[in-house]
Amino acid sequence: MDRRTFLRATGSAAALGLSGRPGLARTLPGVGALHRLMEETPRERAAAELAALVRGGLDRRRTLAALAVATSRRVRPFPHVGFKYHTVLALQSVHLTARNLPDEERWLPVFWALDYFKRAQERERRGWTMGPRPAPAAGTAEEARRRLAEALDRWDLEAVDPAIVDFARLAAPEELSEVLFRYGIRDLRAIGHKAIAVQNAHRLLPLVGPEYAPPVLRSLAAALQNHGYDANPATRDLPSDRTWRAFRGMLGEVPKGWKQGRRDDAARYEFVRTLREVPELDAGRAAIGLLKRGVSADSIWEALFATAAELVLRLPRVVPVHAQTSANAFHYVFRHAQDEDTQLLALLQAAAFMPGFRRRVGSARPGLRIEELEPLPVSGNGAEALREAFSALPGDPVSSARKALYYLQQGGSASNFAASARRHLARSGRYAHDYKFTEAALENYRNMAPTAWRDRVLAASMAYFTGSAEAPSPVSRKALELLG
Repeated sequence: MDRRTFLRATGSAAALGLSGRPGLARTLPGVGALHRLMEETPRERAAAELAALVRGGLDRRRTLAALAVATSRRVRPFPHVGFKYHTVLALQSVHLTARNLPDEERWLPVFWALDYFKRAQERERRGWTMGPRPAPAAGTAEEARRRLAEALDRWDLEAVDPAIVDFARLAAPEELSEVLFRYGIRDLRAIGHKAIAVQNAHRLLPLVGPEYAPPVLRSLAAALQNHGYDANPATRDLPSDRTWRAFRGMLGEVPKGWKQGRRDDAARYEFVRTLREVPELDAGRAAIGLLKRGVSADSIWEALFATAAELVLRLPRVVPVHAQTSANAFHYVFRHAQDEDTQLLALLQAAAFMPGFRRRVGSARPGLRIEELEPLPVSGNGAEALREAFSALPGDPVSSARKALYYLQQGGSASNFAASARRHLARSGRYAHDYKFTEAALENYRNMAPTAWRDRVLAASMAYFTGSAEAPSPVSRKALELLG
């Protein structure tokens, strides 16, 4: 659909607020018309079409809702829950970045997301489109929940599609979330993307609203059923599923009062050291051991964040980056789930993911330890020191981390730090992982207690932040030109 066809379908240019004449009533497209425009407009014209609507008064939340629907409808979570599917997975991060930018830059991440979607759509085989919504089945919410759980347990892709639509129609949102939280953390496949997919949908659904939620939920349910090139996990004992089964059997070992545990700096450091050595199952066992000793879950999470930050600093590449983003997603499930078993399983599975990332990092910078990172003094203070820290990126990540640590330890503002990271991202970010990592790292920092460890985690995250030395992206340059 080109702009002329779209305007005939939805109203005149003046009615859409595109005429530029003041005082005219503006009837902007709803989510339905907007997602169709996004899906059908060629990539080379998409930015100009969006800019015209923005100038006419289109709001950012509606645009992100339409993007969530369009990406879910036109890009499959197969063969991988990743790669082109990042056009879906990155939207929560785009939303978080955009709402924290200055007014004049808030649309830049959205233009990036639209362009990334059009690129992903071009890579999708044979122009795939999600099929029609399944017809509703008779029955109660409890029956729909049982059908959904059975389909998920069988890893039955065909059965899960109507089941998720039915349960979403009949159940309260919090009931649906509890099911999705649990199944989003059940296996160690896809370097954490399934937990990220659940987190992403949970954040976006309030923007999308119930009318347009089904495509987002159907896409998510399909992602949760993706077992890669493995045989059906329901009929096999596969390595990616073993920790889930083992940890479910260990939940009885956790004391009933585990939520009243104490913060313990020594235990946190002990767990960081443990995670440098042990395999997946032992990582979860070690976390249970700390809970049994009365150590708080918060201290364990902080050790996980520190471990993830260290791995990224050692090797700032795409796969290790997921140590941070997956820890962030599992922690999101931990914070938002109501069921205590789901909360504990999120913690244990997050711990089990770290050894896999450690193996991917291999021998890169083997002597680098986050607790030994030394601050590197910079000239000036405040804004000047912050500029110097970001100026070393992307060429020298360790130096940037050390300068950032100096800035933070000298009382530098973490809010200004985050603002700088987001502004560089909006101007120069090019890839989905730029957005995903930045927001995950900033949120992990906010979820830590104000200790020296927290400053180290944020400073180490500099390794994958977008720096001031990077040129503005073609998408951001074009968006700024179009918006004037």
